[in-house]
Amino acid sequence: MKTLLLFAAVCLAVAHSQILQPCSPPPLWEARISRIDPVKQFSERAKVSYDGANKRVRRIEEVNLLQDKEFFDVLYLHNTEPGTEYRLNLKSKECEKKELTEPWRPFEVPPNATFLGESYIGTGAVPGAGVLTELWERTFESGDKFFGAYTVEGCIPIQDEFYSNRTGLVTTLFFDVVGGISDPNVFIPPKECV
Repeated sequence: MKTLLLFAAVCLAVAHSQILQPCSPPPLWEARISRIDPVKQFSERAKVSYDGANKRVRRIEEVNLLQDKEFFDVLYLHNTEPGTEYRLNLKSKECEKKELTEPWRPFEVPPNATFLGESYIGTGAVPGAGVLTELWERTFESGDKFFGAYTVEGCIPIQDEFYSNRTGLVTTLFFDVVGGISDPNVFIPPKECV
């Protein structure tokens, strides 16, 4: 009987250890991103500098809304109370400083997310022709929804989808992700904004 209980305990421990935990992406990185919302006839391409540890994001954006094209330098500082957004129009050089209304939402797999499986971008059948990714989702108590694809090696973000009644569906695709921040001054507000 003791052997049976010991065997059951070992099986339970092995099964519990097989539950995949969300990975943690690097806290500092830079990338190019693309966002598209066909319903709003909106697209955005941007260079992003991301500091997850200090809750800071800098984006140099090209925004296409309907037929208009705008260029912005945007700094989000969630590490101040209240959080602050600096939005510099790169054409007019006008700067808007305002209090952030949305909470910090890091580019990472949220706690208690559900693992959906793995898949290759490209192919796993030819060496070097694909990237193995993990797929995750979560529905929050508020009804907001998350879906993300991250590389298995290094937990690099590939795709991030977030849906809420406030924002609608926001899909972000990541390209050319590089660990670290090339310019530590990137999180200082533009001189036109101070």
